[in-house]
Parts: sequence; structure tokens; C-alpha cells
Amino acid sequence: MKRQTFDIGGFAIGGPRVFVIAEVGNNHNGSIDLARELVDAAIESGADCVKFQIRDRKALYRTRSDGSVTEDLGVEYIQDLLNKVELSVAEHRAIREYCRQRNVIYICTPWDEPSVDVLATFDVPALKIASADLANPYLIRKAASLGKPLILSTGMSFEHEIIRAIALLSGVGVPFALLHCNSTYPAPESDIQLGYLGRLAQLHEFVGYSGHERGIAVTIAAVALGAKIVERHITLDRSMEGPDHLASLEPGEFRNLVDGIRQVEKALPWKGPGRHASQGELLNRENLGKSVIAAHAIATGETFTESSFRIASPGQGLPPYRLEELIGRKAQRNVDAGDFLFESDLNERDAVDHRYRFPVKWGVPVRYHDFRQYHQRISPDLFEFHLSYRDLATDPRVHLELTECTRLVVHAPELFENSELLDLAADDEAYRRRSIDNLQRVVDATEIIGEFFPSADSFLIVANVGGFSADAPVPLARRPALYERFHESCSRIDFGQTELTPQNMAPFPWHFGGQRHQNIFMMPDELATMTDQLKLRICLDLSHLQMTCNHFGLDFQQELDVLLPRTAHLHVADAAGTNGEGVVMGTGDVDWPRTWRKIIRYPQIGFIPEVWQGHKDHGAGFWNALAYLMEIQSGLGTGDSTNPREAWL
Repeated sequence: MKRQTFDIGGFAIGGPRVFVIAEVGNNHNGSIDLARELVDAAIESGADCVKFQIRDRKALYRTRSDGSVTEDLGVEYIQDLLNKVELSVAEHRAIREYCRQRNVIYICTPWDEPSVDVLATFDVPALKIASADLANPYLIRKAASLGKPLILSTGMSFEHEIIRAIALLSGVGVPFALLHCNSTYPAPESDIQLGYLGRLAQLHEFVGYSGHERGIAVTIAAVALGAKIVERHITLDRSMEGPDHLASLEPGEFRNLVDGIRQVEKALPWKGPGRHASQGELLNRENLGKSVIAAHAIATGETFTESSFRIASPGQGLPPYRLEELIGRKAQRNVDAGDFLFESDLNERDAVDHRYRFPVKWGVPVRYHDFRQYHQRISPDLFEFHLSYRDLATDPRVHLELTECTRLVVHAPELFENSELLDLAADDEAYRRRSIDNLQRVVDATEIIGEFFPSADSFLIVANVGGFSADAPVPLARRPALYERFHESCSRIDFGQTELTPQNMAPFPWHFGGQRHQNIFMMPDELATMTDQLKLRICLDLSHLQMTCNHFGLDFQQELDVLLPRTAHLHVADAAGTNGEGVVMGTGDVDWPRTWRKIIRYPQIGFIPEVWQGHKDHGAGFWNALAYLMEIQSGLGTGDSTNPREAWL
């Protein structure tokens, strides 16, 4: 039975994370101080392991019968170089201890059998066998006798020698990995034959790449081709004397290599079978795709013909390839010109019971144009108006009618004119000023909407208040300044009768099909601290919270306990992984029975189902989510009490 992984110093070789080895080799130039600097540089560059080489010169090189060591010019050059750069055993031992102190994995290449005996006293977690010894079964057996995992490079070898080494190692009982390698320094790209990695993986399950080429592109490509171990030489200065320096990476380049490898690791996993659209793609599919649209008004009972439809953007209805399925069917509803056609138009319509009863305030998200449609269909406690920047130039009164709802919630636009996101913590003062002005416009619109909510106990404004960055997270030390900027921005807004409830965000929020890094109003402990300091309540998005907990390894239920007392409004949604936002409720990672039992202990909270494209097909996603929550409630209690909250506690 094949191994799935094996361990080197606590690192799972063969797992999802690539094992990156910074090969110091002889680049310390015989200086233990330089060797320590290289260890430090490797750690700063993100390497998982630092590797050295050790030789017993008398055992490694032959001596002629006349006592001379004269060899060909190339060998003599290497011998002369080693005379200058070889560390003593005591110095090697000191470097081993330094790596232990710096908490980085240390491994070493023994070039001869006596050096294996030396390493046996170092407590090394693994040994590396150089390409030069792949065809040396005696050294391989000696190294394997320590019972430690082995990593073997395959440079300078022929395939039959690789197969022979695999057969030998398979019989000695230690786990091992093979590294594809071209042993020239630096190696020309045309000689590397990187595609051989695939063949090597057919011969053995644990493979990697030891590179000596210029730059980092080929090494990163090796990861995409399946390398689970990567080894590159590191140097402080490529112009130093010695053959390895020229084929080495300087610390900044090594850092770029590691960053590139980690990016590829994230990009490689495939959630098969088949091809699936990512969350960002789904956003862009909606915005950029096309749908089947009614070409003219269609009355209930009228037969659909090809002339009934046309294809137009956006992609929020049936995709164009399904138009033919509609032809010949009878319309089950009145369809206005320009309306989308949906899945329900292909099936018999079932009556939906829109009577929902919850022990906390509930509602659904609406836009100006569909408010009356929902208002006539359901009797919620609240509506949450999702505004666009175009809505801010519209008189809300045209679209509204009086309601008996006991709460109003307004979600500020995420995107404003000139493609600007709201950012009350922006570095750019002019940008921040525009964000302040835009939020003031939202406040003004909310107070107008509020005229139609005479029974409302509060006018809540939900906003993604900013604090994001494009390419990398903001350092932790800078984040208090972002909160200070946010607070100062709020002081310049006249909130009137409204209350700002910042929404908690996920680590990698999607903004119109593109992903960014979130820096504030994300971490639960920060949320608790800052809301207390700033005297704020939040809109708690459960999907965002679950993704944050998944990414940082936090306990969702524990964090929920911390945040619910600081919550005014909930976006109730499920999530899968770190970017599966708003998946169908009950198919993600949220434990709904435990979660709902906690939520209903806070009757002052209101919620909406925040379902991805829940408004499509006349709110089908919302009704499914609300029905699901009703089922959860039925499992928590009988619901017979005159106090609905008590019935479900």
C-alpha cells in the first residue's frame, strides 16, 4: 500500500504544501558567520528547510599509489575550492544547533560514508543524497541505515539507474523522494526537460525538483507539474567565488520564489468532477452573461414561440441554450416585455406559502423597483433596501407605499460613481472625503424611505465601510490607524435618525468579480473591541463570519457568542470554505441548529436571508431559505407557547 505522505521534521511531504529547501551547500564560503546569515536569509525568504553539505575529504577523493591527488583540471578546481570553503565537523554541528534555535528544519548531504556516521550524531530528520551518488548503492544503503527519510536528486543519471535506485530503496524500508534535476550550474532552460517530472511520478509517488537554472519561473512551473519538494541554492551575492553562486538565488529572489509557489499551491486544487464556476466568476456571469428575455408581453396561458423571446444581458435568467426548452410550453404567469425567464417557467408552479413566523424580526432584501411586489406578497417585520448609486439619484417616493413594518434597514451601495468603492478608512484624503459624502447621501435617502415606515423602531444603515487593500493585507501595526480614520470619517456625517451598522467582512471580499484583502471589521476579537470602543452595533453576516473562521482556524460558535450581543441586524447565510459565500442554506459549513438556537435568544435582532441571487425567479432563493429556517425551528421546540421566543428556546 502506497504512502500518502511521510514526515520530515514535522512537515508532511506529499501533502498540499510544497516543501521548500534552501540549499546553502558551500555558499557559506567556509565562514560559519556567513552560514548563519544564510540560515537567517532562508528563514526570512519563507523556506521550510535549510540544507548543507558535509564531506570527509580523505574518504571522498582517491589518493594515487604515489601519494598524489592530481586529477583532471575540473576535479582539481573543485578540490582547490573545497580546500577553501569546507566547514569543520564542529562548525557543522554548530550550524545544526543554530537551525534548531531558529526553529527551521535542517538537513544535510553526506558525500561519503564517514560523513553519514557524523550526521548520525546530529539528530537530523532526513538526509539528502546528491545526484552524483544516485548510482552509488553503498552510500545509499549507509544513509538508509540511519532510518531517516531520504531525498535523492536524479541529475546526471539515466532512467535505468533511477529505476535501480528505486528498487534498492523500496527494499530498505525508509520513505524517500526523488527530485528531477539538471546538474549544470546554471542550467540552460532547453536542457532541463521539466516534462520528465511526469515520467518520474510514474516511477515513484513522491517527486520534486532541484533547480540550478537562472530565475524562478521554471521552478514554479515544476510545482504546477506536481513537484512536492523544491530545492534551490541560496546566496547572499551571486558574484561570489564558486560554481554554485551563479546558479543560486539571492534572498529577494528566493522570497519571490516561495511566494510564487504558495500562489500556485492555492491555484492548483480542482474540485471535480467537471468544471465549476468560482464565486467571482458567478458574479461576472451574472453581470456579463446573457439570458432568455421576453421580447414582448406574454399573458398567462399563451403558448411560447421562438418570437416570444430574445437574448440579452445580464445573465440572471435562463441561459440562452435553454431557450428551445421553452418553445411550445404555456406561460404560467404574466410576463412583461424585458422580463427574465426562469427555471420555474419550465415546470408546473407549486403554490408557495409565504406565512413565516420567527421569534426574531425577519424580512427580505428588496430594490426600489420590486418593493411593491414583495410588499403585496408577504408581511415581514422589516425590509432591507439594497441601493445602487443610481438609486441615490432617484426619488424613493415614486416606488414606495406605506408599510406596517417595525424596522427599516438600508444597505449602502458598494460601488459609487467612477467605480469607487465606499472606503471610510482610505489613505487618500480626497477619496475618503468622497466616501463621506456618499454615505451622507445614503443617510438622506434612508430618512426619506423612513417616511413610509411610521412604525419602525429604528432606521439601520448596513455598509461595507472599507479598510480593504488590493494586493496584500495591511500589516497589523497599521490597522488601529484604519479604525481611527473610520471613526473620524463618521464624525463628519450627520446620521440624523439613522444608525450605522458596519457589516463584518470576510478575509477576501468580492467586489464586482474581483477579490481584495479585508483589514478591519473582520476579525471577531477586533470587532468586539472596536464596537465597544466606538459604541457601535454591527450587521453580522454569518457567511462572512464562517469564512473568516475557516481561514483563520477559529471556532464559529465561540465567535458567534462574542458577536451576537453586539449585533443589531443579521445577514443569515451559509458558506463553504474560504470563498464559497451564500451557498444554499444547509449545504455549507454553518451548524444551523446550534446557530439558530443562539440567535433566537436575542429578540431585538432582525435578519434577512442573504442568499446568492435569492431574488431571482420571484424570490425563490429567499422562500427556500426561510422555509429551511422554519424547519430548523420545528426541531428546536413545539412552537405551542404564546411567547414564540420561549417556545424555541
